[in-house]
Amino acid sequence: MIRPATAEEIPGLVDIWLRASIRAHPFIPEAFWSSRAEAMAREHLPQAEEVAVLEVEGRVIGFAALNGDHLEALFIDPEVQSYGHGSRLMAHAMAGHERLTLCVYSRNVRAVSFYHRLGFRAVEERVEPLSGESETLMVWER
Repeated sequence: MIRPATAEEIPGLVDIWLRASIRAHPFIPEAFWSSRAEAMAREHLPQAEEVAVLEVEGRVIGFAALNGDHLEALFIDPEVQSYGHGSRLMAHAMAGHERLTLCVYSRNVRAVSFYHRLGFRAVEERVEPLSGESETLMVWER
């Protein structure tokens, strides 16, 4: 089931985000992600216009956070990745929009490929200021 997140679920979402970020981005030190966890819990998730969670058998296993037409975050618990859960969350996000944008680390080839398969196209390469890593701005239009 996909539904809106509750404030009480934010610590669990931050845990999913942290574990998934460390796994997906071996080119960025773990300390970087750990240092960003508090901002994720206190600012980014609570201030997102929409945070949808994917709940399976009573357990939240992933989430998508959006601000308007921009996907800020899409994370699935590393224990249950590669079973189509990310695609389910993206289908939910895409159903409510005519256009979506997102930024993804360019060296996260798995994620870049995932978004390409969903119909996103790369429109710009730039440097993400907090990590200093190259990121790709992608866009999808219905």
